[in-house]
This record gives sequence, structure tokens and C-alpha cells, in this order.
Amino acid sequence: MVASCHVKDALSAMTMLFFGLVVLVNIGIRAGSSQRDLTRSRAELNTVTYADHMKADIVRGIDITNTFEQIVISENGKISMFSKVAENMMADYIQSIQIAPEGVVTEIYPEQGNATGKIDLLYDKDRGEISQYARDHHTLVLQGPFQLKQGGYGIAIRNPVYLEDESGQERFWGFTIAIIRVPDIFADSVNALSNFGYEYRLSKTVSPWESTYEEVYSSSGEMADPVSYSFEIGGEEWKLEVMPKSGWVNSRYFIVVIAGGALIVLLLTGLTGALMVLEENRNNFRRLAVTDSLT
Repeated sequence: MVASCHVKDALSAMTMLFFGLVVLVNIGIRAGSSQRDLTRSRAELNTVTYADHMKADIVRGIDITNTFEQIVISENGKISMFSKVAENMMADYIQSIQIAPEGVVTEIYPEQGNATGKIDLLYDKDRGEISQYARDHHTLVLQGPFQLKQGGYGIAIRNPVYLEDESGQERFWGFTIAIIRVPDIFADSVNALSNFGYEYRLSKTVSPWESTYEEVYSSSGEMADPVSYSFEIGGEEWKLEVMPKSGWVNSRYFIVVIAGGALIVLLLTGLTGALMVLEENRNNFRRLAVTDSLT
């Protein structure tokens, strides 16, 4: 009878251990899912934040073309002291500043190393179609990224400018242009994303009339199910994608939860088994106390 009770106690302890482990696995799965949701929500917030920062970075380059547009309009198609004004507007992320009356680049600052850029944009093989689009649709365009002759990559910001004649008719004057370096212009944003432990990829549509994306800049790691945020500049769609370098679920966190939970289950199972054995021994002692030796 005593042996039968011990077997029953062992089965009860094993059953408790089994159900405890089942509960632990469910807790681990739920904890992993909650952690993934929290990590993803945090990544989505950072994606929106730094996409806005990158958009603001690009706008800094656009502001240069807007400034020269206002000069052209105020001087009725002329820009006096172009080099002096451009020099004052240069920044470390600007490759060059240009003006292109009637679509032909006539002034570049700095000119050294950029003189080959004096071309007819409207009829150039690589730049003609998008430049004509900007002229005909009265819209700013961003072309690139393309490899710069000086090394690295750049994006051309072309802002079409229009003047009114004496009769009030609008005519196309030309382009004010800024060539920005990538990823230099996004340096603060990409450094912050890297410091936060993210892989990232910034892409843009090839042109205003296409939906195909081309990569502008990215980190070196692979992307798996990233969160993304899109914004529009110059009629083109831009997209920033982000994901943690360690993945959406922190395996170390999952292991700690499972290991800690398993230890607790084992301790509780052992404690329960010991209490059951102790209770059984007490019952045996009670039976012995009320039973004489003959019986």
C-alpha cells in the first residue's frame, strides 16, 4: 500500500511538471510575441522620426535652389555675383551649385572639377527626359543617386524657374540646381539609426512617372520584414525601411524567460513532491498511532 502511494505521488508530481512546462512554453511564446510587438512599435516610431529628419535634410538642399530662384525672379532673369552667393551657401554635403538658363548649365560653383557639368540638360541622353518633365509639369525633380566624378554618390535637385513677360505670360527661364552628396547629407540620421542598432535602407522611385524603387543608401546588413515609412518630395516617393540588427525577437531574452521559468517549475514541482511525501508520512504515523501491535 505504501509503495502504491509513492507511485501515485510520483505520477502526480510528473503530471504537475508536465502541465507546468506547458504553461511555461505558452508564457514564453506570449512573452516573445509581446516583446516583438514592443520592438516593432519602437522601430515604427524611430522610422517615422528619422524619415522626417531625412526629408528635412533634403529640404536643406532644395532651399538652396529656392534661394537662387528668388534671385532670378527679383533680377528679372539675371544673377549677379553668382559665385559669391554660391560660396556663401556651400555646405559639406553640397557637391556643387549650378544655374541653367533655358536648360543649359552655364555657371557652376565650385567650377574646379565640375566643368564637365556644363551641358544642355533638356537634350542630354541621361538627364533630358526628367528635365523636360520638370519644365513641362512645373515641378521640382530629384535625379539619382549617380556616381560623382570626384568620388562618392550624389543626387541632383533641379528646380524649374519661370518668369512673366510684360503681357503677364509665363515663360520657362531655366533651372536652379544643387548637387547633394549621399550619404553625407543624411549623416546625422544614419549615424543615429546605427547607434540604435538598426539596419536601414532608404529608397526612392526612379522618376515621378515610375513606381520602381532604387536604393539611395543602406546599411550593410540584410533586411527581413522591416517596418517602413514613405514620404513624397518633388513628385517622387521616398521610403525608409528599418529593422533591428538582432532581429525582431531577442533570443537572449527568450532563453532567460524559459530558463528562469523552467527553474521555477522544477523547484515548485520538487517542493510539491516533498510536501506530498511529508503528508503521506504523517498519515502513516497517524495510522500507526491508533493501531496496536497485534493488529
